[in-house]
Amino acid sequence: MRIRIRVRKPALFVIGVLGLLAFTTAVERAYEIAGHIAPRILAADDTAPALPNWKKGDQTGTVSIDGHDETFAALVPSGYSAKKPCAVVLLLHGNGGKAADFLQTCKALAGKTPPLLISLERCDNQQKAEGYAPKYLTELKKQFAIDDTKVFVLGFSGGGFRLWDDVVCKAEEAARFRGVVLVGSAKQSFDPADKPTPAAPTVILVGDPKDSNFTDTAPAAEKALLAKAYEVIVLEHKNGHSMSAPDMKDVFTWIDAVIDGKKTTLATRRVEAEKEGKGGKKK
Repeated sequence: MRIRIRVRKPALFVIGVLGLLAFTTAVERAYEIAGHIAPRILAADDTAPALPNWKKGDQTGTVSIDGHDETFAALVPSGYSAKKPCAVVLLLHGNGGKAADFLQTCKALAGKTPPLLISLERCDNQQKAEGYAPKYLTELKKQFAIDDTKVFVLGFSGGGFRLWDDVVCKAEEAARFRGVVLVGSAKQSFDPADKPTPAAPTVILVGDPKDSNFTDTAPAAEKALLAKAYEVIVLEHKNGHSMSAPDMKDVFTWIDAVIDGKKTTLATRRVEAEKEGKGGKKK
């Protein structure tokens, strides 16, 4: 009996020591892992820059794109808060235009309580602005609290043609927008991308069928988009190559309704149908 006791005690002692060493090693390893992870988490929180507190009204700013400073003009709505993501409409002027001027044009058409409007400076077909609208959006998110589900973009003439190639024809970019509005412009160089899932933008084409920028490009755009199951709304007018006020006010009313989650009533209307009294409220 004594021999068995003497043998068992050393064995239990060894087992206990080994268990204690294993436990100590595990604890030390856990602290080591935590020591590596915690500083990274804290560093990420510490280095995340706070969004600027923009004052309401007309503002200007700068973003860095491909190593260069690019400017913008913005209308910051009353009640905007850097702590609450909001809807935004990016604006792309036509060839030779200016961001500040185009902002004022759109501001006058956007109703009494417009959303956040940001007009881009480098954006048209004559500025070597390929791909700039999506790049602007990426950088603007570092300055404004933007709701990713309520991003719209509107381009006129050369700015609209750029949107076709840089947004409509690239599925990964098209998916970032809830609505794409092309005014006095439509299909440019490429065919539209396959409709992105689960979300795809509504594409609105606005123009005068007699405008050379719209005559052939709009039907081509509509056909190509419908073939890929996009929602397309065509608003024809007789006001030439312009930001036709009645139609643009309807576009902004549609944007407001989408932002508020309300039912929208905007639908395609043709000049010929209007002549017959069948295509819309205007005759």
